[in-house]
This record gives sequence, structure tokens and C-alpha cells, in this order.
Amino acid sequence: MSKSAHVLISVVAAALVSLSAVFFAGCSPSEDWVRNTIRQNYYRADGDYSSLGSLDGLSIDEMVKKLDIYSGYYTGSEYARILSSNQGHKSGIGISYSQSDGGIVIRSVLGGSPAASAGLKAGDIIVSISSGGKTMDSSGDIASFISGLDEGTDIVLTLSGGRQVTLRKLSYTASYVSMYTSDARYSFWYDGSSRRISQEEGGVEELPVNTAYVRLDQFYGSATEEMRELIKIFNARGCTSLILDLRDNGGGYASVLTEIGGLFTSATHESSVAMRAVYKSGRTEITNCKHYTQDVLPAGTDVYVMANDGTASASEALIGILVSYGISDYGNIFLSDYGDRPARTYGKGIMQSHFINYTTGEVLKLTVAGIFWQNGKTIHGTGLTVADGCVAAPAGDDVVDIGYDDELLPVIQKINGGKPNP
Repeated sequence: MSKSAHVLISVVAAALVSLSAVFFAGCSPSEDWVRNTIRQNYYRADGDYSSLGSLDGLSIDEMVKKLDIYSGYYTGSEYARILSSNQGHKSGIGISYSQSDGGIVIRSVLGGSPAASAGLKAGDIIVSISSGGKTMDSSGDIASFISGLDEGTDIVLTLSGGRQVTLRKLSYTASYVSMYTSDARYSFWYDGSSRRISQEEGGVEELPVNTAYVRLDQFYGSATEEMRELIKIFNARGCTSLILDLRDNGGGYASVLTEIGGLFTSATHESSVAMRAVYKSGRTEITNCKHYTQDVLPAGTDVYVMANDGTASASEALIGILVSYGISDYGNIFLSDYGDRPARTYGKGIMQSHFINYTTGEVLKLTVAGIFWQNGKTIHGTGLTVADGCVAAPAGDDVVDIGYDDELLPVIQKINGGKPNP
């Protein structure tokens, strides 16, 4: 299967892997402002800033092209849409995907989305999509096709095997966390600002009865509140083992990372470091996890992590928190092994900040720091691998099937002391 970048079908599909902060910069003509902001703040992990000496006379687009793939420039209106999207306010159908010779493979489905309501799931393969008399096969640009449709338009997806699913392009509020036990599934739905949790029968029956599987898609929106509600249910059920699925989690806001990290560390540590950011100047900034006094993961919980080469940025930083504070260890981290590429996480140990020119409203997103775990490790450029002591989990295919899938087998066996689930 050919691998492509994961695209979230929504009004804005940007800043998916950023640990982000917002800073206000001074007032100056746009090109000068961009040039000066880059020279003062842009960080390179290799320390080579020679290209910044040749920014004079370049347009904004030309300057940005000299930067890494995580940096970018936005108008005020573009940035406003990004902020809205990252708060969970989406328009579209709510899937991420990759393209292969066999079709468009759904990688994940956002909770609360039209795709979730229609019953689509990771692993489904789309062979064609049609709407309003127009049909596109799986080789086309699905994101552009859907973004060009009006709100409320019906869309027909033809899946591998001939099954057809009809859904509608809508505005919705996304949820980012869901949980399975052996007998139930828990998910979140939004009606305006109101959130409700849905408990459905039919969980993942292969899970041991004392185990919960939690899927965390991104560090955006109400992910912290959702995770906390699920941990409360985890505690009420008396669970002792947690499988945290971070496969294809591209990251998100640093603030959400520190909150979720605190849900894991608060039972054993009053103060815990989420990450250390080292800037171009050499200045080090420490960011702590938020501390909670209730509804946190209990001390002694066995935590297992599932990750793959789409696990990036904030999700890798969360793994760093778990390892640094002894909540999990490398031997409990299971990496998808696809055979044709190494089992690893993505390897993004850098942070972006957003600089705002409040004369024009334009925004420059720049890589500004290298990220180090509390134990001193950086995974930038390498990711976590089996060389760190992580476990390679053979992947039957190149998809994430939320709920039970083959990659859960080695995790379940480890929970059961090396034996299959009784």
C-alpha cells in the first residue's frame, strides 16, 4: 500500500501535528514582519540557519518555502477557520484516509461526525464517491470533491464489496476520545455546546474483563473533558489495565497534552513535567502537566500503548510522560509493523508557535523549539523504535480498525501473562 498524508475532511485540514502556542508580534509591513519573525524565532534541530541569510527581496510564499513542512503563513480569516476547526467545529464527513491501489482506505473516523453516524469505521475501503450526478473513483482528490459541495448535500460512498453508504455533508462538533470494554462502547456526541456520552452494548469481547481500550484521535476540542469522563467510568468499573491507542494521532495543542498528561500522573505526582522546550537562543522552558485531585487514572494501573508511524508530536510527548514517570515502559509500547517499513512512531520532537501581526491579522506559524522528554530523550527524526525496547506488533493490513483488530492480540496476551484471552 502506498502511504500518503492523512487528510481530515473538513473546512480546514491544517496544523494537525503542531504543539502550538500563540504569541503577538509587532506591527510592520507584511514581508518585513515575516522576515524578521523568521530570523528571530525559527528553530532548526540541526542548527543550520544559513538559508535565513537569503530572505531579502523574497515574497512571503518564497520565504515560507525555505522553512520546514510544519511552518506556514495564514491570512486572518484562514487562521480563524483553523482555530474553529481545532476546537472541534468541523464541516464535512469526518474521516482521515490514505489512498492505495485498492481504493481510499479510511484510517479513522471522528466521533460525532456524519461518518460516525453512518456507521463507517477504520478499515472500510471507498472505491467511489458520488453526489449531484458527479462520480469520482478512488484515484481522485476526495478532500477537494467534498469541500466543493454545499452544506447539507447528500453523498453516496461505494465501499469495497459493493456496499453503499449515504451520508450528508454537515457542520458538527467532533469528539476525540472513545472507550471500549469487553461488553460496552462509550462515545461522545454534541448538540451545540451540550455534550452527552453514549453507552452501547457490544464492546470488544476479546478484551479481558478488567481492561479498557481507549482511542485518542487528537489533542483538540474537548479531548481532556472526554478523557476525564472515561477515566471516571474506568474507575467505577474497577478496571486495572488500560490500552491507550495513539495510532495515527498526529498531535494537537500543547495545552491539551499537559491536561491529559496530568490525568495519568496526578495520582502519583503532585508536579510532573510534560516536556522541556529548547529554543534557538538556548533558553529552556519547562511545561508542567496539570494536577488533578479526582477522576484520574489510579496509581498502579497497567498502561499499554499502541502506536504507529502516524503517531506524532503531542502523542509522542504523551508517551514520553508515561515513560518518564513510570506509568508505562518501553516494553508496554506496541508499534505497528507493516513489514515494508520499520515499526516506529513518526519522530516529531519540535514545537510550533503562532505569531500574530495585529495590524493585519495575518499569522505566521513557525517551528520555534526542540522538545525533550523529562528523562532527557528526544525522538525527533527517529521516533520510538524496537531499539528502545518497544514491541513490534505485526499488522495484518495498513489500517487502524478502532475496536478489535489483529494488533490488539499481542497486547491482550501480555495483559494475560503471555496467554490468549480465556
